[in-house]
Amino acid sequence: MTSRRDFVTAATGVAAGLAASAQLLAHPSPATAQAAAGAAGRSKLDEVRARGKVIVGVTSEAPPFGFIDEQGALVGFDIDVARLIAKAIFDDDSKIELLKQGFAARWPNTQNGTIDFGIMVTTIYPDRALQVAFTRPYIDSGIVMVVRKDSPIRTIADLNKPEFTVAHLTAPVQGERGKRLYPNAKFLTFDAISAQFNAVKLGRATACQLDAPVALFYLKDNPEFRILDEWLTDVTGNGIFLRQDDFKWWLFMDTMVAEMLGGSRWTEYKTLYKKWFGTEPRHARLSQSGR
Repeated sequence: MTSRRDFVTAATGVAAGLAASAQLLAHPSPATAQAAAGAAGRSKLDEVRARGKVIVGVTSEAPPFGFIDEQGALVGFDIDVARLIAKAIFDDDSKIELLKQGFAARWPNTQNGTIDFGIMVTTIYPDRALQVAFTRPYIDSGIVMVVRKDSPIRTIADLNKPEFTVAHLTAPVQGERGKRLYPNAKFLTFDAISAQFNAVKLGRATACQLDAPVALFYLKDNPEFRILDEWLTDVTGNGIFLRQDDFKWWLFMDTMVAEMLGGSRWTEYKTLYKKWFGTEPRHARLSQSGR
């Protein structure tokens, strides 16, 4: 038989639980609010529009995609593309908050909603797609070899001689690639891409491995250099990344990229691309139009 004391204790516990629930509803934590929004079917797109700005994860350490210029401003191709997306949402490219973050923070900040999307010179790989969703690539990439125009080097195999030196980054994959493709050449290793390129410019190295868009960025102001026709890797793509569980937000973002590459936003995208890389991008749909 339940005593009066047991009944009072149980009732007090229920009342305390109801009070705590009311407090949680009145002042939800960010995680609780996010879960509630998801349960109600609210997309990040709705959240962004209601907020009046989009929060974008970017890097400040990877020219020409995102870096701090001589005036102390955060600039770059990725920054300009992010502003183009803000303009598409709000008809105002200033409705944006650029959150500088390290590359290790990309996936956690996307998953927990700290950023609405990220654009950080990020190559799309299947293992990364297990953690975040990607749009189609907004720019092609891949590793190329840069040499001087008057260099005798025409193919990767031409570098495989002890009289030639190749500038690498400290990234282990570049050294591994060199040992596999031109093991007889000498290697110089640098911490920064700019130092890597300058080694070729100053004659300390014969060639350097660069991402294709980065190579175009350097060649824009250094016409005495060229890119070998033979690439060191397959063509890859850099994608915009966002949370996996929001199809409405992903569909908007992927549609935006498609329109930049060959639709209603093509002219704006082409202008940005030429500004940073000195050449025009390939139109994704021109062959289909018959133009």
